[in-house]
Amino acid sequence: MKQQLLPSMSQDIEAAPKLLTESAGESSCSIFRVPQVLAGGNAEASRPRIVSIGPYHHGEQQLQMLQKHKWRYLHTMLDQTQPHGVGLEDLINTVALKVEMIRQCYSESTECFSGPDLVKMMVVDGCFIIQFLRQLAGIIRRDPPLNNSYVLYSVARDLLRLENQVPYFVLEDLFETTNVPEATWSLANLASHFFSCFDVGPGYVLERQINIKGVHLLDSFRLSLIPQSQQDNPVEKSLYRPLIRSASELRRVGIGFKQGQASTFLEIKFDSERRTVRIPQIKINDNLNCILPNMVAFEQCRGLIDGQITAYAVFMGCLIRTADDVQLLRDRKVISNHVMSNQDVACFFGDICKDATIEIRKTYLASHFSSLDESFKYEQAYLCWAQLLNTFHDNPWSALSGLAVVVTLVGIIQTVYAVLQYYHPK
Repeated sequence: MKQQLLPSMSQDIEAAPKLLTESAGESSCSIFRVPQVLAGGNAEASRPRIVSIGPYHHGEQQLQMLQKHKWRYLHTMLDQTQPHGVGLEDLINTVALKVEMIRQCYSESTECFSGPDLVKMMVVDGCFIIQFLRQLAGIIRRDPPLNNSYVLYSVARDLLRLENQVPYFVLEDLFETTNVPEATWSLANLASHFFSCFDVGPGYVLERQINIKGVHLLDSFRLSLIPQSQQDNPVEKSLYRPLIRSASELRRVGIGFKQGQASTFLEIKFDSERRTVRIPQIKINDNLNCILPNMVAFEQCRGLIDGQITAYAVFMGCLIRTADDVQLLRDRKVISNHVMSNQDVACFFGDICKDATIEIRKTYLASHFSSLDESFKYEQAYLCWAQLLNTFHDNPWSALSGLAVVVTLVGIIQTVYAVLQYYHPK
C-alpha cells in the first residue's frame, strides 16, 4: 500500500492549486468567486445574466447573445483611434505588458487561458466596457442592442457583479491608449456618470466622486458611496454590542425613525436627545438587489471586517426582522419599495449578511449600535417603572401586594446569606 500511495501523494503535494491561486490571500487579489455559504439566498447575484466579463464566466452558452457585439464595439473604437495612429496592435501590447499582474487579481486560477487568450479577452472585454460607458454618457451613438431598456440595464448591472470584473488598471491603460486628443471625459468621469444611473438611494453627488478609484468598477462604486467624513471613533470593547433590536421593538419603547437627508444611504444618524434614528431613503429595486449583495460579498472575500457596506447591511438586517418592520420603515419613508413584498424585503436583508464576518466595534456604525442598545434598555426600564406606577394608581392594593412579595424575597435571600456566612466564614 505504501508503494502505491507515495507517488500519488507526492505528486499532489508538489502540484500547484488548480482552483485557488497562490495570490488568493494577497492584497493584489480582488476578483473572487463568491462562496456558496456567503451567497446564501443571493447566490445568483454575483453571476452575470446577459454578458460575461473576464475569465470566470467566459464562453458560457447562455451569455453568447452579446459576445459578437463586443467585436463590433472594438471595431467602432478602432475606427475612432486609427486616424490618430492607434491600432489593434497598440491595444494588444498595452495589455500584454501586464499579463501576470492580471492573473494575480483573480482568486481562481486563470491558467486554463494561455497568455494570448487572456490578452485577447482583456482587450475585447475592456474595450466593450469603455465603449458602453461612452454610449451611456452620450459621447458616441448608442448601439442598437442598447436601445432596448432591458438589455441596457441588464448589461449595466452585469458590470457590477463581483464574478464579472476586470482589473481597473486594465480599463485605465486601454482608455489612455485609445483616448483621442479632443476627448473631454476622463475614465473617472465616465465611471461616475455610470454610477449615477443606479437609482438606489439619495441623489448621487457626481462631482465628489471624480477622483475615486477602486480595484475594479464594483469597488469604485462602493468607495463612491462612502462619505470621506464617515469615520466614527471606535467603541471601547466593554461597550461592544453585537446586535440591536428590531424597528418594531425600538418603536415600542419610544425610539422613532425618520428619513434622513444625505448624499448616500450609508449616512445613518442617531439623535439620542430626540430618540430618533435618521436613515436616508433606500430604494428596493433590481439595481439594489444586485449591487448590495455584491458589495458585501466583495468586502467579505477581501477580508474587510470593518467594511462600511457590510456594517450598513448588518444594521438594516437588525432593524428589519419581519414584514411589520418593513412596513414601519416604509411608513417613515426610509424604505421605498414597489417591486417586492414586505416579507421578501425582510428575507433579503436577513440573507445578505447571514454568514458575514464583521467586527462591529471597528465599523463606522459602532457608536450607533451601542447607543441604540443603551437607549432601548433605558426606555424599557422607564416603561416598566411607569407601568408599575400606573398599576399602583389604578389598584394600589394589587401593587402593594406585589411590592410585599419582592420585600419578602429580598428578606429570604438576606437570611440565607447570613446563615451561610455563619457556618462558612471566610
